[in-house]
Amino acid sequence: MLWFYLAATSVIFFAFLNLLQRKLSVASSDPRSLAVVFNSIAAIFAFLYFVVSGGFGDAKLPQDRESWFYILFALLAFGIYERFRFHVAKMLDASIFTIVGNVSILVAFIGALFLYSEVLTTAKLFGSLLILIALFLVGKVAAKGAKGSTKGVLWGMGISIILGLGWMLDKKGAESFGPNLYNVLVWSLPTFIILLPSIKLAPVLATLKTSWKQISLMAFLNMSGYLMQLKAVSLSEATKVIPVVQTSTLATVVLGIFLLKETDNIVLKIVSGALALMGVYLLVAF
Repeated sequence: MLWFYLAATSVIFFAFLNLLQRKLSVASSDPRSLAVVFNSIAAIFAFLYFVVSGGFGDAKLPQDRESWFYILFALLAFGIYERFRFHVAKMLDASIFTIVGNVSILVAFIGALFLYSEVLTTAKLFGSLLILIALFLVGKVAAKGAKGSTKGVLWGMGISIILGLGWMLDKKGAESFGPNLYNVLVWSLPTFIILLPSIKLAPVLATLKTSWKQISLMAFLNMSGYLMQLKAVSLSEATKVIPVVQTSTLATVVLGIFLLKETDNIVLKIVSGALALMGVYLLVAF
């Protein structure tokens, strides 16, 4: 059950992250500079945690080429996602981006079935379907009145598919390098993809000067939530962990009701939450 508590913790972190992401993206005049500052700060947090928590103890370097191929592919996927993440968040309302982002769970879930030869039981399939239905219902509620361009939706689908491919390989990376070291690699190395081929220093410094507190908070939430996800996936099947983590969409809606006073369609939101909880129970119990 430890994996479940870790995954549930990541849900809380990701929910608050979702509340901040849209606000920062809209306020930013240069999403790429925002991505550079965000990932750099997250990498610093990841390294500090690695040192303080004694991450050297479970860190390891695999000897087989396969593991190195997997991590290079994962780092490329995360780098591409992070480079365009704030561009898409600026083009789309948070609710639309959240809906489109659910494509990532489908890619990761299907990929994990084949990559790890995990068994697709009836309970696991039904539980995952309940969570996806709940996410769809919440998406319908959140999307009412929201606007998003066709270009933004297509870009959102594209980077969500790429993110799903990266998530699919998290279990391989956490097992091969250790969760703490893999966390550092995932946050630090993709930053170079954001920087290439070149970037002006002035807007990066301007972004750091005006928004470093908010960006630091968002980076801490994202890094911490992802680390909890890595630890969870190293202890249990990816096809269990990924759907549970994705319920952060529902947690975002609940927080929106209380913190942002989004009190419309409460009944539908409660029904969606109940379906998600049933799905999580099936994943955990079976």
